[in-house]
Amino acid sequence: MTNPEPPGPEEAPGWAAIDRWVSRHFPFDTPHQFTSRTAYDLDTPSPLPAVTVFETRAPSGWLYVSYGLSELFEKSANDPDVSGFGYELTLRIPKVEGGSGSAGSGSPPVWPLRLFQSLGHHALTHAQTQGGGFDSGHVLALGAPLVPPGSDGPSDCALTGLVCLPDPALGKIQTPHGSVLFMRLFGLCDDEREALAQLELGSLVACLAELEGMAVTDPGRASFMQDPEKTKILRRYKLGIALE
Repeated sequence: MTNPEPPGPEEAPGWAAIDRWVSRHFPFDTPHQFTSRTAYDLDTPSPLPAVTVFETRAPSGWLYVSYGLSELFEKSANDPDVSGFGYELTLRIPKVEGGSGSAGSGSPPVWPLRLFQSLGHHALTHAQTQGGGFDSGHVLALGAPLVPPGSDGPSDCALTGLVCLPDPALGKIQTPHGSVLFMRLFGLCDDEREALAQLELGSLVACLAELEGMAVTDPGRASFMQDPEKTKILRRYKLGIALE
């Protein structure tokens, strides 16, 4: 992926709408925008037109946003009220002191870009049969660590799954091509994924809000099951007991 100038608002009004909305929530530094030379080409590993990375604070970190699962350039989908698949993916991670993406480096890690392109490839490939492949409440087993070995993330990542939920900061917006929900990806360990997989969307969102209110994925963390207090939260929701 490269980072040339993005298209202008007249050429890509859906793109511009996403830029404006996310920058309003995370206005701290100039975003890092990585564009693909092979946009929408499913024979390549980078079919999403772009992934933009915004700096976050409190906690310090990065927010990754996909561009291309909604309609960026022109309206082509049949539903006038929904843009493309109706969502874009987001992932929020903390900065790691001394590593790529640390406060001193000024550059976000690359491994989430590859993750987004892989998920984008899946969504675009399954567009005709599964409506884009993802939805709020989906719990996904990756079959491998979230951070690939040898990449610029933690070498011993214990997260092997993802859950999709409405982004707690960005929510849903209206663009010139219809609505777009920002869908947050949150990394899970195997035992957490098994505990969450049977929950309805409302309970799933509430449970994760108690476990990690800002839905920040720390790829270096251990399982919540190793924390007695968080284990109680997971067990309580599994039993159908939520706090009022």
